Amino acid sequence: MSISVKSLISSLQGYRVLVTRAAEQAAGFSEQLRQRGAVVIECPTISLVPPASWEPVDEALKSLAGFDWLILTSVNGVRFFMARMQELGLGLQQLSHCNICAVGPKTAEALEQLGILPGLIPDQFTGEGVVAAFQQIDLQGKRVLFPKADGARDLIPQQLCEMGAVVVDPVVYRNIIPATLPDTAKMALEQQQLDAAVFSSPSTVRNLAALVGGADQLQQFLVGVVVASIGPVTTRACRQLGLEVGIEPAEATLEDLLQAMEAYFSETS
Repeated sequence: MSISVKSLISSLQGYRVLVTRAAEQAAGFSEQLRQRGAVVIECPTISLVPPASWEPVDEALKSLAGFDWLILTSVNGVRFFMARMQELGLGLQQLSHCNICAVGPKTAEALEQLGILPGLIPDQFTGEGVVAAFQQIDLQGKRVLFPKADGARDLIPQQLCEMGAVVVDPVVYRNIIPATLPDTAKMALEQQQLDAAVFSSPSTVRNLAALVGGADQLQQFLVGVVVASIGPVTTRACRQLGLEVGIEPAEATLEDLLQAMEAYFSETS
């Protein structure tokens, strides 16, 4: 079915959309939704904070010259990792000898803005995509630095170790749950005023469940609400909490998620 440009522009007109990203990350995506006519209810379910201890990161940074690869899987990872380098007085030239893998176009863009060109961008923007990309590379005896979020899956380090790599994976930032929900978001959930709820990571849906009192309560709040998930890992987390996912883009990016939402509401309006 063909969808006109005009219909896409107004396809979200009047729909009330819950955005669960961290407050410092939500602005751009929320603005794109508003430009398409959506009513955005921001509901940060994540606060991004430094690790409980910088020691493991600092130990890795002191031996940067010994690493063959650096894997960065998110804009947040880039931000926290590069900020810590700067705090320790380490310049970007310290990375000149190191191959860099950036997962996803936004991560690559964040690096390019710093003047760093990634040598590898996996076709799929998931842990599985990273593993598949490295299957084409000889990792025997190679040292890999994988600064990660607290609670990240062990898939990448486990699989790369099986390929012969030595992987160091310090926590470079943590996702913690905010103390409470914003009043506007709480009201929209309780009064079932939402048309869609957007989840951009497993943490966003798990944390929302915790904030509203559990999976059963979340299911009740989202009856009749279209659940939009950024990709398969987040979709799996949604399903584990008993939520049916109505929108999932082919590629796990916010741009693709937005387009998938436009197409969905164009077809159902």
